[in-house]
Amino acid sequence: MKSIKLVTTTLVVSGLAFMSCKNDYKTKDTEVDTVEEQVNDLEKEMDNVSDSKSENDYIMQSDQVMSKEYAMNDGRNINYQTTEAGIVGFDGWQQFNILTYELEEMKKANIYTKERVGNLRGVIATLDNSIPDWLKTEEVMEDVADIQKEYNELMTETNVSEKENKENIEEVSEKYADLQEELTETVEEYMKVNERAIKKYNKQIEKGNFEKANRKYKREIEKLNKIADYEEEK
Repeated sequence: MKSIKLVTTTLVVSGLAFMSCKNDYKTKDTEVDTVEEQVNDLEKEMDNVSDSKSENDYIMQSDQVMSKEYAMNDGRNINYQTTEAGIVGFDGWQQFNILTYELEEMKKANIYTKERVGNLRGVIATLDNSIPDWLKTEEVMEDVADIQKEYNELMTETNVSEKENKENIEEVSEKYADLQEELTETVEEYMKVNERAIKKYNKQIEKGNFEKANRKYKREIEKLNKIADYEEEK
């Protein structure tokens, strides 16, 4: 019986070009057309910008975006994009990708108008409904709720200057940073559980304990299903 190998793939991508959002995007049936239109409009805008700018225009201060694919031994693949600051995108979570892109663009352009900030309404409103199930930990969902709460408070304010808008959106950005940190920790937890299961399996295989190897591996790998511990209110 052979030992198990860990498979991981890393692709270096310059800047935020991956945020052009070409992946399929599905919403729940209950989402309204206006929200879908907002998301689609942002995608088109980002595509248009991509066509008019060179690749170097998208390089972040952290220099590079790393696109990673992590093959889990239970059959699932974890695909995400990361920088020195943490995870900035996921395959299958379009809203998070767009939010990352827009916050970075506002920061780069130093433009924080009410209209620009308001364009994020549909994206932030569906941030919780669109998150992949495997990322739904209590901590992640709490951070998502904090972003939505902070943003809704921001949008209810009237007659504020662009400077005040900038300060308010920075508070949303702080909540985003908290979410980014929690998402990074969640992905790392999946990797740790997977690697721990492989390590225990291979250790028993080296000793010739095949049945024990399978038993230990199964017990460890089942812990993957306990990471996403968020329970929706009924």
